[in-house]
This record gives sequence, C-alpha cells and structure tokens, in this order.
Amino acid sequence: MVGTEHRWAYAKAVDDINAKGGVFVKELNKKLPIKLIVVDDKSSVPEAAAAAEKLIKLEKVDFLLGTCTTPYNLAAATVAEKYKMVYVATTFWPTEFLDANLSWAADSFFHPYKLLLSSLQILDPIPVAERPKNVCVMVMDNPDGHAFGGGAKAATEEVGYRLALYEAYPEGAKDYSASILRMRAEKVDALVILCSSADGITLIRQMKEAKLNLKYIWGAKGFWPMEFAMVLGADSDYIVSDAHWNEALGYPGAKELQDRFRADFAGKTSATIGNFYSIVQALAQAIEQAGSLDPAKVRDVFYSGTFVAKGTTNGDLAFSDRAWAEIPPVGFQWMKAERMPAYPRVPEVWTIKLMPPWEKR
Repeated sequence: MVGTEHRWAYAKAVDDINAKGGVFVKELNKKLPIKLIVVDDKSSVPEAAAAAEKLIKLEKVDFLLGTCTTPYNLAAATVAEKYKMVYVATTFWPTEFLDANLSWAADSFFHPYKLLLSSLQILDPIPVAERPKNVCVMVMDNPDGHAFGGGAKAATEEVGYRLALYEAYPEGAKDYSASILRMRAEKVDALVILCSSADGITLIRQMKEAKLNLKYIWGAKGFWPMEFAMVLGADSDYIVSDAHWNEALGYPGAKELQDRFRADFAGKTSATIGNFYSIVQALAQAIEQAGSLDPAKVRDVFYSGTFVAKGTTNGDLAFSDRAWAEIPPVGFQWMKAERMPAYPRVPEVWTIKLMPPWEKR
C-alpha cells in the first residue's frame, strides 16, 4: 500500500524536474532529463538486493533512489556500496544507517527514539488524570521493529508513562489472541505499535472482537496509507498514526502536491509523498552542486557536511558529514477517513481525542 504512494511521489518529482528542462550538469553545460526506472523489491530483503543489482548491472542507471523500510534499504544500499553507486533513501532508520558505516548512501529520516517519544507526547493536551498509564510497545520481531522499540522503557518513562508490556510478534501473523490476552492481563490502556498495514488491520479487528478497549492506539508505518482507513472504516476513528510529512507544515509545494494526490486518488490524502518527493529533489540538487554525473563527485556533496537541499517538499534537508538529514516526527489522528493534525499540534484545527469503548462508538 505504501509502495503505491512511494512510486507516485518519485514519478511526480521526476516529471516536475523534467518540466523545467531537467537537471543542470555544469561539466556538460546543459540540462538533462531524468529517466525513472522502477524495479519491484517485493517487500523482501533478497529481492531488494536483487533489484539494486539489476538496476546497476542491467539497466546501467546513474543513481539509485531507495526503497521503503530499513531492512530493504540496507540490503539495497549494501549492493550499491559494492558498485560505488550513490543511493539516496528515506524510511531508513538512522541508527541502522549509521551503524552500517556506508560511504555511498544518503538518508533523510527521523530518529526512532524521537519518534517513540512523539507517540506519547501527542497526548500532552489531555489532562493528566485522563491520560492512559500502562503502555504496550509492540513491534515486528525483526531489526526494523527492534530498532524502533529498543528504547521503549526509557522513552515511556521519560514522558511519564509505564511500559507495561514489550511485545514482539512475527510479521504476517494471523492470530493476535495471545498478545491481546497479555495486554488485558497487564491492564494495558495504550498501544504503541510498529507494524505492516495488513498486520495492523488484522490486529485492530481482533482487538474489537475481543472487546479490548484501550484509551489510545498509535501506529507507525502500517497506519500511514489511505487504505488503512478505507478498509477499517469507522473502526479507524481515533487511531493515531505517525507520518513522514504533513501538508499543514507549510513546506514549499506541499499543499500543491497533496492536491495533486487528491485529484489522482479520489480525494484521499497521503502522509508520505512529501518525504519521498523531497529525496528526488535532494539528489537533483546534489548533482547540480557537483556539476557532474560522476557518482564520486555527487557522493562527496552528500558527505561534505555542508550540503543542504533547499526548499524541498519536506523543508530544508541538512545532510551531516555522514550523509544523514534529520526530519521531525509527524503524527495525525484518523477521523472519518480524514487525517487530523496531532503532532506538531495545530490547536486551531484539531485537538487530540481519546478512544471511546468499541461498544459506545
């Protein structure tokens, strides 16, 4: 589901750059159009590596734009490293990105610990006496999940909550009854989860069937796409999701991009497209600053410690000398299939609301 939005954003960014004549390459003294070539990674680590290999060896691409989520990005970036190919990505945890000591990849994303903090800081407008107290942090039992959940105890305590349960589940699970029983036993009243969309939808349905009433549910990754609210309908109301981006943040071209998405997807909105679009802008600006299509020269721009991709749809992206640009966490609350801004707070538009019991909806 996220891949549809991801590809759409890449294609629109390429179209918009080409509509202005393309990318100016000083060494050639002319602008060149971008050709976008897409290979499906099939949401698989081996296939992500194979996709990067195919693009480099068979398609003879000049640069690589990343895939979605850390394990797939790491696999593809490792292949790019082998061939000394510039690889520009987002949705790549900086903890894993930096630990890998890559020298040909660039990453623009938020820090998992700050995202985890934001999942509960969203509740700050709720009076303390009414807030949930016992939090379950639930993650996919893989490196992506544990990179997010590794700081769960420290993060929950830092913002005044109790980590009642840390639950790792196998991705693609069909039965969450054991997890639901453990949540009930530990008197969990808030859930923070990193999951796929399919897993998140299944879990929410089973929580409702089990009549497990929580005050608060927040999800990363799986609750992003428009299909989440379309499939769950009213059961998605009050659920909070992280996001990469929000048109309400006022970045250049953000509102126009969301309007184009609405036009193409029957009025639906996206919480990711501005982020995916922005890394195409970052790559184009790095090429222009390098003045060359030489991958080593473009790589040096990203690793210079001074490169800032200006005026992107996700703001100014300042890349460190390790080629990581930090972006702020964003959150919204689903209500009637609309995304209401929850973090950063926009009180004149929306105030966060706790979940009523399922039977009182």
